[in-house]
Amino acid sequence: MRLLPLAARLAERRSASGRGLPAALAGWQFSRRPLHGAGPVLLLVIAVATGMLAIGHGASWDRSQDDQADFRTGAAVRVLDYRPGGPGQTGLYAALPGALEAAPAHRATLSLSGDRRATVLALDTARAGDGMLLRGDLSEEPPEQLLRLLAPGATSEDRAVRLPDGTRRLALDARITDERARAKGSPSGRAPLLTVVVEDRYGIAYRLGGGTVPVDGRAHRVTLDLDRTAAGRRADPAGPLRLTGFQLDDTSPADRPERHRFTVERLLATGGDGSARTVPVPAGTRWQGNRVVTENGETVSRAAIRPAVSGSAPLSVSYGTGADRGDGYGAQPVYTVRVDTTGAGVPRSLSAVASRDFLRAAGARPGDTIDVPLSGEQLRVRIVRSVQELPTTATDLAGEALSGGALLLDLRAVDAVLAQRASTPLTPTEWWVSTAPGKEAEVAAALRARPDLEPQQVLVRDETTAELLRDPLGAGPRSAPTAVAVAAAALAAGGFAVSAAGARRERSAEFAVLRALGTPRRDLARLVTTEQSLLIGAGLLAGLALGTVLTRAVVPLIVLTADAARPVPPVLVELPVARVALLLAGVAAPLLLITAASALRRADPAVTLRHSGED
Repeated sequence: MRLLPLAARLAERRSASGRGLPAALAGWQFSRRPLHGAGPVLLLVIAVATGMLAIGHGASWDRSQDDQADFRTGAAVRVLDYRPGGPGQTGLYAALPGALEAAPAHRATLSLSGDRRATVLALDTARAGDGMLLRGDLSEEPPEQLLRLLAPGATSEDRAVRLPDGTRRLALDARITDERARAKGSPSGRAPLLTVVVEDRYGIAYRLGGGTVPVDGRAHRVTLDLDRTAAGRRADPAGPLRLTGFQLDDTSPADRPERHRFTVERLLATGGDGSARTVPVPAGTRWQGNRVVTENGETVSRAAIRPAVSGSAPLSVSYGTGADRGDGYGAQPVYTVRVDTTGAGVPRSLSAVASRDFLRAAGARPGDTIDVPLSGEQLRVRIVRSVQELPTTATDLAGEALSGGALLLDLRAVDAVLAQRASTPLTPTEWWVSTAPGKEAEVAAALRARPDLEPQQVLVRDETTAELLRDPLGAGPRSAPTAVAVAAAALAAGGFAVSAAGARRERSAEFAVLRALGTPRRDLARLVTTEQSLLIGAGLLAGLALGTVLTRAVVPLIVLTADAARPVPPVLVELPVARVALLLAGVAAPLLLITAASALRRADPAVTLRHSGED
C-alpha cells in the first residue's frame, strides 16, 4: 500500500504526456486518491500471495516426494541380495527383461569419532553412472562425470584366462606330485583342498570349491558348475568369464616338510549345448603366487613362489608345505598356496566421493587421504570430490539413521587392491538396476517372480514415490493453502464488485457533466476500465512479489516427512510458471469482468444532473 502513491504519481506523469482524455483523467484520479481502492487491492494481494503459496507448496511437496524416492532407491530398481551366489546368480541380473544395466554394490558401516557412524558404499561406478539418481544441486558435477573419477584406470582383464562365451561348466585336469617322495618311490598320501577363482564381467570374483586333489602324481578331473544360482537353479553366467587364480589349502605334515608341484594340464569349457572345448592360455598370461603358513590364526611364514606356463601345461608351480614340529598341543600349521594372474594398473590409493556430513565427522576435506577398514585391510582412500548427500546412505542395513555421512568408492577398484594383498574381495550385497523408460514394473515383476527373492528385497523407485504421495499427513497441509487461496480470491472479487459499484455511484455526477460536455460514452468506459485496471495490475504485481517471497520462506519449513522430520535431500522450492500464469489469469478474469460490467453500465446524464441540482 505504501507503494501505491508512488505508482500513482508515475501513472499521472505518464498519462499527462499523452493526448487521450481517458488516460489523463484516470491518471489524475489515481494520483489524487491513490489509497481509494486500497481495500480491494489488499484483498487481491492476499488472494494472489496465498494462491502462489498453495501452488509452490503443492509443487514443492510433489518434487520432494520424487527426490526422497530417488534418494531411498538410488536407481530405478534396487535389489537387496546378501547371498554370495555364483556366476549364474549374477547372470540373472544381466538378463533381466527391460533392464539397461545392472551394477553390483557392497555396503558397510564405518565407525567415526564421537560415536558417529558413516556408510561406505562400494559401487560399480562404470555401470551405475547413467542410472544413479542424484539430484543435480547436490553435486557440482553430473552423476556420470562424478562416478567416472572413481573408476580404476586398468585391471587384470587382459592377462587373465578368458573362457569362451556361453561357458556353463569348467573342467580342469590337475596333478599334484610330491617331488621328494617321487625320488624315494613312496607316495605322500596327502590331499590339499583346491579352490578355483573365476571372475564375471562385473569383476566379481567367485571362489569355487573343486574338492581335494590327492598328492599321488596322477591327473584328476575337477569339474565346476558356473551356472548355479543361490536357489539351486541354472542360468547363463554374466560373461565373459575369466579364470584368475587357484588356491590350495592343507595342514602341514608332521616332522618332515614336503615339496609339491601343482600342475594344471588342461582346461575344458562346456557350453549350454554340452560340447566341450579346450581353453587356450594366452601367450601374455603371467602368474604370481605366494605361500603362507599360519598357526592358531597367526602367520608363521610367507614366501613368494614362481609359477610357470609352458606349451603343454597352462600352469605349473612348485612349493613347500612346511612341517608341524610342535609338541602335539594346539592346532596344526596350515599352509595356503595362492596363484593369481598378475594385474596391471592397480591403484596405489583409492579415489572416493564424500558427503558433507562425512567430511565434517571425519575432520577431512577434498584432497585429503584417509584409512578405511574393509575386508580386514586398511585401505588408503583419497577424497577427490564432495557432495551434499549420497543416495541410499542415510540409514544402515538395520534402518537406523546415520549421522556420519557417506563415502562412495568403486567396487572394482577396491577388489583389485584387495586381490593384490591376497585378501578376500568384497561380495555384492545389492544390485542397482537401470531400466528402459516405462519398464520399471516389468523388471520388478521379473525379480519378484524369482523364488530366491522376497518382494520386500526389490525396491522400485516409482512404487516408493506412489507410497510417499499417499501419505495423509502430507495431503492435509497441502489442501489448506488451496482452500485459503480460493476464499481469498472470492473475497477479492466481492470487494472489487462493491468498490466498483461505489465508485460508479460516487462519480455519477462527474460522469454526467462529462457526458453533457460531449464526452463519448466509450471514452467514459475506457476511463473506468483504465482506473480499475491500474488497481488490478498493482494488486497482481504486489501479490506476485509477496507470494514469491512467502513461498520461498515458508515452504521449506512446512514440507516434512511422515515422521515430522526434515526430508532428505532438502526441499527444493518450485513455482511452476504455467500454474502461476493460470492463477493470475483466474484471479484477474472475474475482476476484469466486473470492471467491464461497471464501465458499460448506461446512465441518463439529464436525470443525474437534475438530482444533483435538487440536492
